[in-house]
Amino acid sequence: MISFSKFVFPFLLLLVACQKPKEKTVDEIIQKAIQNSGFDTARFTVDFDFRDYHYVLTRRPSFYSFSRLTFQKEIEVQDVMTSKEPLKRYLNGISTQLSDSIQGVYSNSLNSVMYFFQLPKPLKDGAVIKKLMRSVEIDGNFYWTIKVIFKEDGGGKDFQDEYRYWINQETYEIDFLAYNYLTDGGGTRFRRAINKREVEGIFFQDYENYKPAHKLEPLDNLLQLFHQGNLEQVSLIENKNIKVTK
Repeated sequence: MISFSKFVFPFLLLLVACQKPKEKTVDEIIQKAIQNSGFDTARFTVDFDFRDYHYVLTRRPSFYSFSRLTFQKEIEVQDVMTSKEPLKRYLNGISTQLSDSIQGVYSNSLNSVMYFFQLPKPLKDGAVIKKLMRSVEIDGNFYWTIKVIFKEDGGGKDFQDEYRYWINQETYEIDFLAYNYLTDGGGTRFRRAINKREVEGIFFQDYENYKPAHKLEPLDNLLQLFHQGNLEQVSLIENKNIKVTK
């Protein structure tokens, strides 16, 4: 007697193998990237040093706090902002009055550092408008390309900025990113991730920071310009002495 399953089972395996893998949505990609990074942890505090400042990031359910501290002519200068209160500046522990314009400058500066430090978590913010673009191959690895712009409501002073993120389809890590900005005369930057490491279950990385010859080069040209050696490195984004407390 001939077994029907002897022929049917291999045929079913062939059908499964030939089916096109399910395409992921941009939200699924970002959520997986956040999970892999460890930044979905509900409660943690991170201390780190960046350039002349010591930063502290604290996250709790429905709450965050950003702070930075430095010394200027032996005066301790600390900026603190939270999800509940705007930025306040303290000089030797005493609150000082700031004009709205100066407060905005300090807030944007602190926010910018924390934005990049926490990637990819900020890609899930409510003001983010994200779009999945074509996949690309870079040095034998395949990447999703994600375009990010921002809503005016909740997008901050720089809501008109535009970003590109190239997320590795195997590791879900952001290996490359680019953005343009209009403040301070405007410009374009491209970053390559370096010095990847994990501290207490949370993933961190630094960046080489590049600029193109043309101030407002289209973002989708930057990968090719980088691999052609046509970008100028302007700085290193290095976060040092990272300490995580949970």
